[in-house]
Amino acid sequence: MQQKSSRIISTVLILLFLILTIIIVYSISTETQHALKGAVQDKLVAVASATASQIDGDSYARIREGEESTAEFTHIRDQLRSIKQATPDIRYVYTMRKNGDSVVFVVDGDYGYDSDSPGIGQAYPDAEPELFMGFITPTADQEFTTDTWGTVLSGFAPIRDRAGNVVGIVGIDMDSSVVSTELNRLNIILYVIGLLAMIFAVIGIIIFDHRRAIDEQKIEESEKKYRLLFERAGDAIFLLDADGEEQGAIIAANKAAADMHGFTIEELQRMKITDLDSPAERSRAPERFIQILDGVWLHGELTHLKKDGTEFPVEVSSGKFDLGTKRYILVIDRDISERKKTDDALHRVTAKLSLLNSVTFNDIQNAVFTLDGYNTLGKAFSDNEKVTDAFNKSKESIKKITRSLNFAKSYQDLGAQRPQWQDVNLVFIQGISHIDFSKIERNTHLDNLEIYADSLLERVFQMLAENVLRHAKTATRVTLGYEQDRESLILFFEDNGVGIPDTIKEKIFEREFGSHKGLELFLVRAILGITGITIRETGTPGSGARFEMVIPHGGYRFGQRN
Repeated sequence: MQQKSSRIISTVLILLFLILTIIIVYSISTETQHALKGAVQDKLVAVASATASQIDGDSYARIREGEESTAEFTHIRDQLRSIKQATPDIRYVYTMRKNGDSVVFVVDGDYGYDSDSPGIGQAYPDAEPELFMGFITPTADQEFTTDTWGTVLSGFAPIRDRAGNVVGIVGIDMDSSVVSTELNRLNIILYVIGLLAMIFAVIGIIIFDHRRAIDEQKIEESEKKYRLLFERAGDAIFLLDADGEEQGAIIAANKAAADMHGFTIEELQRMKITDLDSPAERSRAPERFIQILDGVWLHGELTHLKKDGTEFPVEVSSGKFDLGTKRYILVIDRDISERKKTDDALHRVTAKLSLLNSVTFNDIQNAVFTLDGYNTLGKAFSDNEKVTDAFNKSKESIKKITRSLNFAKSYQDLGAQRPQWQDVNLVFIQGISHIDFSKIERNTHLDNLEIYADSLLERVFQMLAENVLRHAKTATRVTLGYEQDRESLILFFEDNGVGIPDTIKEKIFEREFGSHKGLELFLVRAILGITGITIRETGTPGSGARFEMVIPHGGYRFGQRN
């Protein structure tokens, strides 16, 4: 009976030991799986963020369907391809943007190299929530996803234009075989160890620990690959401490950051990021840290200091970067000294040309005015019919020269100043203030609409109003409003006059069309075209003219109501 009890106890102890061993082995396996997947997710987010920061958001936003052969597309494709080649674990690198409630591909790193790679505008089916979150902040899939191109774990980061607007995302896909193979191997080991634990439980644990050490070594090797990408980036990259008294302390910096500022990497790691700010910028650093830790991804220009005290301008992108429970701040700097010099030189040349043109126009206009005076005087002293006829023809030539000078003066002002955000209603009122528009009823429905346009936008509304007075003789009312769709906004200006015949709807925008050649709608189209706004006439003949100004996405916004 005692032997039986002892056997039962031994059996129970063995079972308890076996259960405990299985629990321990399972717990260790689960922890390793989470650690492996978490490390890959963190690295995917880091690569996606670094890649997105190197893409010119403004050039990217201009890419449209069918433009796979353009320089913008090819340049971004080559950038993505170089990232893929530098990190063999990555299977796909691509960019996407929203199209309404769906997501479409824009630039694929394999386009032109792989026949299965998607072109611009190809829809991505069944986008996961993490992908949409990538338009807000860097993120990664929680689990593997399966689509037309296979089973992958993906990381995403937003692409921003110079104004800080999100214009798309970078997607980084890692083949499931990279992680799944390890996960499957761990599962197999778990089952084998569970089976062998009945006889060799202790040996099984030792084997599993050995396997875990190998996996950790692979994770370490993976970290080295992503560190290589970090070091080889062309822009300066800083990783900062986000919390505590050492907030802003530089934890890591790449070689580009050291070269840009004249320090060694070791010297930078003993500094704070504010040590690189100019004195004027340093006082605003706490405010920037607060915004970043609130989840705002900041973009802008700052002035930094080199080791020798030299100031230079940088374009900065910075945001919060979470690694597990620890918060960091990721800062990416780009030296824009050369770009600033080019902009300044171009501004000086433009100012000189504008002055030269102004002087030339004034001289010619004075000469034409004098010539017109002599022409009128000569005509008054002559009663010869042929001479009078010659003077009349000379008068017409003088008028033509005057119109050409007026047009040239207007055209030279195009692009002279940088485009800016403008309140449409206010600019419309300013435009019609130059003419007698009091007899025309005006209806506006704009909801504080603002558009990004050339500084001559006021002239656009002035010339559209003059067009009503000159050609729509029966018009008593004009309406200025807008219609919005998924990709653009249509700002329309319409009247209730006689309208424009279908046969000349496009000709009215030509330079040589109409009685006031060169001073009407040709100039309107040129002014709007500076910021990518197109104009067309879509009215119904007999019911009135309707001019539609199509403003691209990102070129309009709605201001605060008073």
